[in-house]
Amino acid sequence: MHTKNVLFVGPNYKKRKGGIASVLRLYAENIKEFNFYPSAYFQNTKLNFLLLPFLCFGFLLKLFFLGKKIKIVHIHGASRGSFYRKYLFFLISKKVFKKKLIYHVHGAEYHVFYENASKKVKKHIQRMINNADLIIALSEEWSIFFKKNFSPKKLVVLNNIVAYRKEQEQNIPKKFLQLLFLGRIGERKGTFDLIDVIAEHKSYFEDKLRLVIGGDGAIYELKQKIGESNIQDIVTYIGWVDGRKKEELLATSNILVLPSYNEGLPISLLEGMSYSMPIIATNVGGIPQILKHNINGISVAPGDKKQLAEAIKFYIENTEKLVEHGKASYQQAKNFFPSKVINELEGIYRNLI
Repeated sequence: MHTKNVLFVGPNYKKRKGGIASVLRLYAENIKEFNFYPSAYFQNTKLNFLLLPFLCFGFLLKLFFLGKKIKIVHIHGASRGSFYRKYLFFLISKKVFKKKLIYHVHGAEYHVFYENASKKVKKHIQRMINNADLIIALSEEWSIFFKKNFSPKKLVVLNNIVAYRKEQEQNIPKKFLQLLFLGRIGERKGTFDLIDVIAEHKSYFEDKLRLVIGGDGAIYELKQKIGESNIQDIVTYIGWVDGRKKEELLATSNILVLPSYNEGLPISLLEGMSYSMPIIATNVGGIPQILKHNINGISVAPGDKKQLAEAIKFYIENTEKLVEHGKASYQQAKNFFPSKVINELEGIYRNLI
């Protein structure tokens, strides 16, 4: 079994942002013959749904012309709009072409989506998960969720993927500790909890800490809160970052922070770990798989601003832990480098066939 016999389906990783796009981008860079079909082109959900009939028709034609070459359709999806789009690709793959199908679930709020869905939608979710030949979960925690709520034919846990880089040692800051937040700005990621903590402890942080925020989402609300709290000297918003700018930020920051309420297995944390950064994050989704409390970072409860403040203060007052925890982070990150993940993925394909 070779990856040339697999057709990957997911968001257009060349044009889109986010975790699934990052995973597919690294798959494309590390798989020699990467057969791919986009399930969505744009960040704008309405535009994607307008294009959906054409995308589905093009997908049908692609499977028809590739014929026997394709043995497995590997769908990467999340919740809500992503599920509805992928459901149609699932039907075409299984019902029309009888292909082996993998449903690789990335959604940070898949449990919320399922619990709040109508009876009709729940039946569709159950149908897709129970009829897929294999479900891929991002962590043991998510594996438990799928086993508890569904009856998958087969289920495996596969690590997310992060680009390989050589180990670098953390720099102990001479003046300011630089905290870095990367991701979609909003309530789910805990961005505003972080702002509240900085504002509440402004007098303590102002000569010790700098927070850099990179991402998209609720930008207006973020700027408004920064202005109202008068913490512009501590907090800097720099917009969405990728490429060289992102690499520079990761290389020069000391800690990556992500106080989310729901997560899959965040790529931003894995990226920070690959740069030997300690992480401060919440114990939700797949994060406990990569964050070992007081070993490679500090785990806090979602919404607990007191714990979040104490975690930040800990590194300010114990800067030697930046090196120790940073080394532990890098060791954890090795499990997510391409050579290991792609090898495991190829094994999954062989076993499925």
